[in-house]
Amino acid sequence: MPKLILLCEEGGKLVLEFYKNAEALEIIKKGDGSPVTNADHRSHQLLTQGLKNLTPGIPVISEEDEDSWGIKSSLYWLIDPLDGTKGFIHQDGQFCINVALMEGHKPILGFIHIPLTNETFYGYKNKAWKHISGKTIPIQTRNRPLEGSVLLLSNYDLKNKDKWEPYLKGTRLAKIEPLHSAIKFCRVAEGAADIYFRFVPCKEWDTAAGQILVEAAGGLMATLDGLPFLYGKPDLKNEGFQVLGHKL
Repeated sequence: MPKLILLCEEGGKLVLEFYKNAEALEIIKKGDGSPVTNADHRSHQLLTQGLKNLTPGIPVISEEDEDSWGIKSSLYWLIDPLDGTKGFIHQDGQFCINVALMEGHKPILGFIHIPLTNETFYGYKNKAWKHISGKTIPIQTRNRPLEGSVLLLSNYDLKNKDKWEPYLKGTRLAKIEPLHSAIKFCRVAEGAADIYFRFVPCKEWDTAAGQILVEAAGGLMATLDGLPFLYGKPDLKNEGFQVLGHKL
């Protein structure tokens, strides 16, 4: 684990160089209209090469390498070198790096690194940790708070109360917090939040590391219908989902 944590931290330091120096940041549009930067590409190069050095023979599927999307393997890395690119560009601080080891249709190991705070969250089997300032701290989801649960949503989903309110099933809320990127998974895993709903499609590299992190910390992730959330879809596209630190 230490070498993988170090690799994530190196990726974080690299993207921070671009975050703190706007003049060095180059922004282009992908075919689907979403933005990508040279920080995304540099992080991709560093992480991909690092994983190949650490785990020879295990292929890497990366958001920033379209040629890798068609890789078929029972064991592979799935990474998002810079999750939250729009927020990164607009300097909102809510961006991270996602690295997951996949086996079959599920993640079995996951890392989410938050560059601005230099925190690395990771989960494996039924245990999860937060690594910060050289210390590794066990984390877990929390039981339903008496004062009410904290709900996390993207800004887009926040505006569509008619979509997420029925899923609460009368759950009392203490707070609704807008938050970008896979950092939402970290907040649920460490017990700082309780529920995360998403209704807008995303990609498998956006969720794989977060799913194993939350599940290893004691929570669960499922489709909006409550079915198992699986990977390896032909287009790597996720539909809506729910992430819970405790049962509703």
